[in-house]
Amino acid sequence: MRLLPEEYQDPLREAGLGPVAAAALLIGGWLVPGTLASLETYAMAQLGGRELPFWRAIAAQSPGWLTYGALTPLILHASVRLPLHAPPRLPKLIAHIAFALIAGIAYAAVAAAAYLMFMPVQATRPAYPALAFAWYLSAMPLMILTYFAVVGAGWAIHWFTRNRQAELRSARLEQQLSEARLGALRMQLHPHFLFNSLNAVTVLVRDGRNDTAERVLELLGDVLRATLRGGGEHKVPLHRELDLARHYLGIEEVRFSDRLRVHFDVESGLENALVPALVLQPLIENAIRHGISRSSDAGRIDIRAFSRDDRLILEVTDDGPGPRAQLTPATPSGGVGLANTRSRLAVLYDNASCELLGGPGRGATARVDIPLEWSRQPATAAGGRA
Repeated sequence: MRLLPEEYQDPLREAGLGPVAAAALLIGGWLVPGTLASLETYAMAQLGGRELPFWRAIAAQSPGWLTYGALTPLILHASVRLPLHAPPRLPKLIAHIAFALIAGIAYAAVAAAAYLMFMPVQATRPAYPALAFAWYLSAMPLMILTYFAVVGAGWAIHWFTRNRQAELRSARLEQQLSEARLGALRMQLHPHFLFNSLNAVTVLVRDGRNDTAERVLELLGDVLRATLRGGGEHKVPLHRELDLARHYLGIEEVRFSDRLRVHFDVESGLENALVPALVLQPLIENAIRHGISRSSDAGRIDIRAFSRDDRLILEVTDDGPGPRAQLTPATPSGGVGLANTRSRLAVLYDNASCELLGGPGRGATARVDIPLEWSRQPATAAGGRA
């Protein structure tokens, strides 16, 4: 039989306690009331004018309480076999009271023997059987309370550990679900971007611009290598996201020739700030699709990154028709790309936002506001103006 029931093994494992350490902890716990009782006996002797060395008080009082230490595993086994929280409760309660009275016999027997052995001899000192019986009767309420205190403390530890493990399992499951959801959202971006790029190559080849198509394929290879190198990372340093944006915009600049101008404005020192992987690409794609593509004139895209208090702000601004052209009854929040970005931000952060803002006349700005976090990777010099 184990020292404690199986239900109590998890708390011991979490605390890193083996059988010997658990027994030592049990003995130490029961020495606390034994020491308090010894102090009471010592103080009463001093008040009564009797000489009593403190070691005698300890030796007389502690064995009785240590008896409960030896009985604690049996009491906990009984509490598991006859749980009071499950019906039928009355027969179980009667059984526990009977066990408490039986445990009290052992306590009274040991306590009376220790008292006779270590306390000073008195003229009216009773014989052992009479003292043990008197001790048993006088301590009966305390014995029953002590027994049920052990049962209650045991179940409190058990339920606390059980609830804590349930919370940990729930947290792990929630993390796994979040990881799966993030992976699914991220995978939505890859084919969308890939199909757009391949469609651009198809148009270039059809127009006989093979050299340009070859250049687009080279840039597409750079983009795919960068995204595949990231693996399953959900947050990357800002300089990596900016490099990916430059490769992507290189493809778009080939498509639009002299109709697309790009400007980067990145606050110095933010190169190693953490951002969601692929956070800029759908914002840039949205700006090109709804801003640059809908205008026959040359267009401009501005990409900004700056800090404000403990926040990191990312902005992608175009000078196209404005948000009215981007917000339709079918996509009132700015399209699949922005909706995807909002979903990912909701999983990654407790307080982040992605919004689409209109300019004073024309143009639109997609703004991402996230907590400012830092990567542990070495900083690079990717920031500045371009």
